[in-house]
Amino acid sequence: AGKDWELAPRVCRVQSAVMGVTETDLLEEMDLHSVECLNQAAGKDWGNALKQGYREDPGIFCQSDDDEQLVLTIPFRQIVNLTSIAIQGPSDGTAPKTVKVFINKPNLSFENTSKKASASFVLTPEQVTSGSVIELDFTVFQNVRCVSFFVDDNQGGGEVTNVSKIVVNGATVHTTNMTELKKC
Repeated sequence: AGKDWELAPRVCRVQSAVMGVTETDLLEEMDLHSVECLNQAAGKDWGNALKQGYREDPGIFCQSDDDEQLVLTIPFRQIVNLTSIAIQGPSDGTAPKTVKVFINKPNLSFENTSKKASASFVLTPEQVTSGSVIELDFTVFQNVRCVSFFVDDNQGGGEVTNVSKIVVNGATVHTTNMTELKKC
């Protein structure tokens, strides 16, 4: 389950087939009103790394505040299967280095990030500055209601971490929306 991988970069694809599933950017499936980010600097919040338009601008960031660590929790509007992620940051040493990914932990905090993650990665400077896509273990990342990222440290070992872009790829799980059912 939780593994450290030396990751080979690949070009980001808008849509691809992984395990017979069509993979897309899940931005539209994110419940952006319920996203939480712990230790973000005022005026440099999670929206800079997640929201369309902001995340395409490499000059704006989600920035850590008191130290280099961040916890970002993203709930989805419906159940999804995750296939890959991409995390991007600047080349000045403030980009994320060690990242743990947790699923279905809506109340993740710094106190419980030491628990076993669904996956963990040590990103190289080249991977994080280019925003290389990181494949996820499809068998682990199924039936996801929320995904959380714990950024433990950054490339330069400094007190501030900057994240310019996070992309979460996958597919929705087709389920019945019980609120849309009508009584007979």
